[in-house]
Amino acid sequence: MHRSPALSSSRFQWTIFAILAPVMLLTRSHALTHMEHVPSTALASFFVLGYFVRRAAGFAGLFGLAYAIDVVSMSVLGVSDFCYTPAYAMLIPAYAAMWMAGRFAANLPERLSSLPIMALLVGGATVVAHLCSSGGFYFLGGRYPDPTLAEFAPRFARYFPRALVASLTWSGIAAALWALTLSARPDLRRGAAR
Repeated sequence: MHRSPALSSSRFQWTIFAILAPVMLLTRSHALTHMEHVPSTALASFFVLGYFVRRAAGFAGLFGLAYAIDVVSMSVLGVSDFCYTPAYAMLIPAYAAMWMAGRFAANLPERLSSLPIMALLVGGATVVAHLCSSGGFYFLGGRYPDPTLAEFAPRFARYFPRALVASLTWSGIAAALWALTLSARPDLRRGAAR
């Protein structure tokens, strides 16, 4: 699918990053915002980033921001460092799964009929991301002396639905905002420059 020159511009891509960064900051750093019941936008943010920003530097920048938020939360704001183990590195493939799914979704036509496929992409990528992050923590984090699949399965079943709902909700909000943007600025539509 042809990308419009406006979508490919560095300015537009920086704008996307500038929108995602504070949203992630507000929902990821509960100690800073005290919004504990607001689900994190992290997974959806990487999906949205992949949809709009194809450059690996964008992925690295958003991952660096997520890491910085976590470090400041733990070292300055008093958030528990229980989850900060060598398995933290598993967030790289977790977020990469979301980013790559967003990149794939960017090839779909921008119309209502593509939404179910996008929802499946978000859902599938969320499964992979949660297996990487939660599974990485459980099996590689060193917090559980004898990890087994039998013990991991109920943990996955307990925490995955929340991650899935957050991913689908935030990605849906992003899709709705993008649809509103396209109605006001049809020149941003993919293929508009053909």
